[in-house]
Amino acid sequence: MFKKNYNLEKLNTFKIPSKAKNYFCFTEESELDQYAKTAFDEAHPWFVLGGGSNVLFSADFDGVVIHPIKSNVEVLSNDKKKVTVRAYSGLEWDVFVGICVDNGWQGIENLTLIPGNVGACPVQNIGAYGTEVCEYIDAVNCYDLKEKCLLRFENEECEFTYRDSLFKRRPELIVLSVDFKLFSTPFNALFSDGKFKGSLKALPQLARSIQLSFKSIKIGPKTKWKLKMNFQYVREFLSLNIIPPALKRRLVRIIRTKTMPDPKKIGNVGCFFKSPIVDLEKFNSIRAIDSGVGFYPFKNGKVKVSAGDLIKSCKWNGKRVGEVSVEANRPLIVLNHGGATGAEIREFSENIQTDVYKKFSVTLEPEVVITG
Repeated sequence: MFKKNYNLEKLNTFKIPSKAKNYFCFTEESELDQYAKTAFDEAHPWFVLGGGSNVLFSADFDGVVIHPIKSNVEVLSNDKKKVTVRAYSGLEWDVFVGICVDNGWQGIENLTLIPGNVGACPVQNIGAYGTEVCEYIDAVNCYDLKEKCLLRFENEECEFTYRDSLFKRRPELIVLSVDFKLFSTPFNALFSDGKFKGSLKALPQLARSIQLSFKSIKIGPKTKWKLKMNFQYVREFLSLNIIPPALKRRLVRIIRTKTMPDPKKIGNVGCFFKSPIVDLEKFNSIRAIDSGVGFYPFKNGKVKVSAGDLIKSCKWNGKRVGEVSVEANRPLIVLNHGGATGAEIREFSENIQTDVYKKFSVTLEPEVVITG
């Protein structure tokens, strides 16, 4: 389907009434191939739209918005240990996670309630609670707009890093579907080495799960049980293969529902900024300025610093300018209270970046894709 001057307000979770000069949505790859060979002009701007949950249209888009909408799921293989599943780009991500959990396929349940569609997951290399989607991607199937052909990228060819991939740097690649390799049962995830001695893994995992559960419960003044699980406990608890995927999904759903604003009720794209990755020297300088800034060990001796804590340290949490604000309890989240333009949200976010840089000499990079 091809339309001109198409309003994108219902197709982005910031609810920005931006218009696309041209809009093309498709279900089958043959439709895209015909469009690419007969009507697409790569001299003009283009943008591939997924679920609209990671984009800020800061102005009308003077080009073509290409929108994959196929939402099928296919089982490609199942050898009783691993299952390979193909999900198409237009499928809502959390719907796909639900399908996997309902079928007992283990791996991506920690990524419950991450907004957006399947097609965006490899582009952003989405992650949460110690899991990144690249750990379970087998291959990504794309259409190359420039070469007018289908391409398949195996996992090692995707150049996955923290919230990044090959597909961010090559916008001509439209993700059509993603193949995931998952454990076919929780049992296989626990005994993935295929040896009987793997059963010994179960005992320490069981003991640790009990320990974490007790650490997460607090007795109130009237002996009422309260959940007090901090983020580090959540990450470790969810990393235990002995915990059933349905229970992990339920826990993540409870946490995200309580801590993340619903984009159906108030415009937002979840986490607006990436948490910066710094070396030890820079990390020590940050902590010298504010010892309360949280962090997590990263690869190669580097440290991932909490972007939310950096923003909070600069007194931006809960701050509101016009119809735009920062969520008080989750400073990574920028909110549109209704009526804000994309340009206003962009200016607001840039002011946050400026203040964080002035205080810490750290550049916050947007996780959201900003157009215009």
